[in-house]
Amino acid sequence: MAEIGKPTLYGGSAAGPSVRWHTGSHVVLLAGSPQGATLSVHTASDLHGREYSVVESGSVGWRAEQPHGFDALPYLWLLHRGPERSWPAFRWDGHHTAASWDHLESSLELLLDSWMEQLPVQVPGEWASFVVGCARDWPRHLRVGYSQDRGRLSLMVDHRTTVDAQGLEEAMRERGWQVCEGGWWRAEFADEDPAAARSAARLLVADVRGRGSVCSDELVAWELTVNDHGRLWLPGIGMPVN
Repeated sequence: MAEIGKPTLYGGSAAGPSVRWHTGSHVVLLAGSPQGATLSVHTASDLHGREYSVVESGSVGWRAEQPHGFDALPYLWLLHRGPERSWPAFRWDGHHTAASWDHLESSLELLLDSWMEQLPVQVPGEWASFVVGCARDWPRHLRVGYSQDRGRLSLMVDHRTTVDAQGLEEAMRERGWQVCEGGWWRAEFADEDPAAARSAARLLVADVRGRGSVCSDELVAWELTVNDHGRLWLPGIGMPVN
């Protein structure tokens, strides 16, 4: 960083965190894994071409009877800090739609686990979130967030207009929601709990299915952000992104 400044792109895969610096035609890549850290230099077009091939290979989220494949993605999430004019030409805008609810649970678990492990070492103290809506219960929306300061994964869903609906409380608690405040149902999971990401993913899937959704294609995520600063991509989210 003393030589070329802060990273231009933060992110991580299922294997661990990785950051990169774009220096004209080359990329300096620092990648971590349980085995250690690797620093490497690549021709930008070659690296992006290889990553694009993995993302577009069809091996991720293709068939329900096959492995989900999200753990093979070169990045589950990416965060670019800087003006829009400096966004990389290779945008990672493709989002694989999970082929089954089990696949969606797996993709969300990997993504949320990566946030809890990787955000504190890349952007200390910052929060991350996204919003999910489902076509069969529009415009109600569900917010997913991770707060480093609170050490919590949190999910919230808006029921202000239906807070007194008959049978709602029983249905919400059965899905896994914990408490209702001001018409918002909420559930929180401590990041020190090894099952936090799995529990959060299961709750999200149970909730959208409980609202009548029949597949991941009926969902949409938006307001992807880390601290409302920069541009966040979530190739590993497992649902369409607006």
